[in-house]
Amino acid sequence: MKSVQNVGGIQKVNRCTVLKLMLEHEKISRADIARFTGLNKATVTNIINEFSEMGIVAGCGQVISANGRKTAGLALQLENIVVVAVRINRGSIDFGVCSVTGKITNRMQLRFEMDEKIEGILALLQKGIARMMEAAGERKILCISIAILGPLVQNQHKIAKVYDMPELGKVDVQEEVMKMFPGMRVFLDHDANMSTFAEWNNYKLETGKKKGVMLNLDFGVGIGGGIMVDGKLFRGSNGIAGEIGHMGIDFHFNEIGPFRSKGIFESYASPWVIKRDALNRLFEFPNSKITENSSLKEIYSLYEEGDELAVWAVDRMCWFLAYGLSSLIYLIDPDVIVLGDEIIRSQSFLAKLKQNMKKFLSEELVDALDIRFSRFKHGGMLLGATIMAVDHYVESLEIMDFLKDNFPENCKKS
Repeated sequence: MKSVQNVGGIQKVNRCTVLKLMLEHEKISRADIARFTGLNKATVTNIINEFSEMGIVAGCGQVISANGRKTAGLALQLENIVVVAVRINRGSIDFGVCSVTGKITNRMQLRFEMDEKIEGILALLQKGIARMMEAAGERKILCISIAILGPLVQNQHKIAKVYDMPELGKVDVQEEVMKMFPGMRVFLDHDANMSTFAEWNNYKLETGKKKGVMLNLDFGVGIGGGIMVDGKLFRGSNGIAGEIGHMGIDFHFNEIGPFRSKGIFESYASPWVIKRDALNRLFEFPNSKITENSSLKEIYSLYEEGDELAVWAVDRMCWFLAYGLSSLIYLIDPDVIVLGDEIIRSQSFLAKLKQNMKKFLSEELVDALDIRFSRFKHGGMLLGATIMAVDHYVESLEIMDFLKDNFPENCKKS
């Protein structure tokens, strides 16, 4: 959190510390706020009283405190503060209005052709964001937060480099959206980085841990990754840390990857490879139920049924994935690896993945590693985009300025 020296700044830090803790807990007692923040009880009481007067905190009945006793609980009342969250994907843009407490409403999707010019993509962005702002109604919009395909090269401008959507790389999308909506704060980051915020938040809630290293992987046509270390996203020098799909690993298969160079990792270990390989070998498996029109979802279902071709294609991808993950474990030694977006959600697949990894790593390392599937069906990009933006506002202390500008009048209306 931002360092300050003066009394007013220290008070703002204390308020943001309490706010951040309450954002992490649906309900919490005053005693636990003091216990977890290290603030004295008098300071906590003053802060809670101020928040109550602003209308952003209210009692929520009894809760069980950390010492096991029943006591009066408190909860944030911030449903009227929202983020317009956006995800730019291949062929579509998803939009949603997400409260700072994580509730997504007013979701919609606009589709476009893969060869759409950048002007058309920007027009859809403007149209969708405008609709979300209208849908927000009287709720106060904190910012616009955009998850975009990557890698995202950050020099003077944030430019998305996507091999099959070169139009995205022609402009700085963040700057263009800022021009569309003057005065509105706009955030933009790689979609896997955004979803990592959602995955880390879920991991904390499930395990109670606040420290550790997470490798979050989103699977689609490519493989994007985000690395979280003790709650802080690791971006690297140019913002491309975690882009494991572009690792150059030569398996000597004489195959050509999408970047016209041999051995690009996602050419062997992403979900689209399963369908590609299965269709290439249809004639060798006459008893398979896979057809030329089979979707990835159908192939996943046939894998669970034991279809010979589906099992071969998924197992082949699984071996390459294990190979790459094993190398990454030696590099960043994560506590948890999250597999999400379009990856097959199968316990059989997970068991096979760990079995393959034991060919490259010691059994003790693999057994100690927490490998899990994301709980988000198609990636937590919209929620993650919201969490990332709120995290910035809290860490920079700007959230208190926003709240004081918008409360209590807005809350009293609700």
